[in-house]
Amino acid sequence: MAESIAETYEILLQPCVENIQVIAPGLVYIKGGIGPELSTWLANFATEVGKDPQTGFWKIGDDGEKIDRGAAQRGRVYQRLDLYREHEKLRALCGNIVDCARKASEVLPPMLPTHMLLLQYRTPDGMCWHRDSDPNDGLNDHPIVSISLGNTCTFGYKRLLRPDESVELESGDVLVWGGPQRMLEHCVREVKMETAPPTYQKKRRTAAITSHSEMRRTY
Repeated sequence: MAESIAETYEILLQPCVENIQVIAPGLVYIKGGIGPELSTWLANFATEVGKDPQTGFWKIGDDGEKIDRGAAQRGRVYQRLDLYREHEKLRALCGNIVDCARKASEVLPPMLPTHMLLLQYRTPDGMCWHRDSDPNDGLNDHPIVSISLGNTCTFGYKRLLRPDESVELESGDVLVWGGPQRMLEHCVREVKMETAPPTYQKKRRTAAITSHSEMRRTY
């Protein structure tokens, strides 16, 4: 496994014409957009970030028990991209993905990410319907880049005046939404336990973990 994204992201980022599906103008699905080696690197990266006692997926309560920073059984880290190690490589990786998505859907504006959100799911429970419309999500139409790592999940979304739909996201799959779809309503319906690739299960005990990494511009 490569030690640095610098040597691998251009080779192992695999989006190509056959793997890109434009679900709607501004909503792009890249099947297997992140190669297995880079996916493992990113999962290890997210795990290490999540262990930080000050800013990681959980904090220690007064009783000494771990308390998730997100909802119950869901870890959450959200901070400026430049506060993460290897942030320049992550920014370049995000730019590479956005460039591919924009070639498929020209309504997507360019985007230089400023923040990254890491979510860790440890149970089949996903996340309820929502839009990324909070003040810290930014007031712009720049794309959100969402990378799935580990277990397969069912991602639900609602296009305007359309019934809700779903797509199965496996480890390494990428979703990009922005422009007219920037306020897309979405959810994680279910996380399918023990569906992570074999490399995850052999190298780390991640069979029951799904991570989502989202990069976005908030100003």
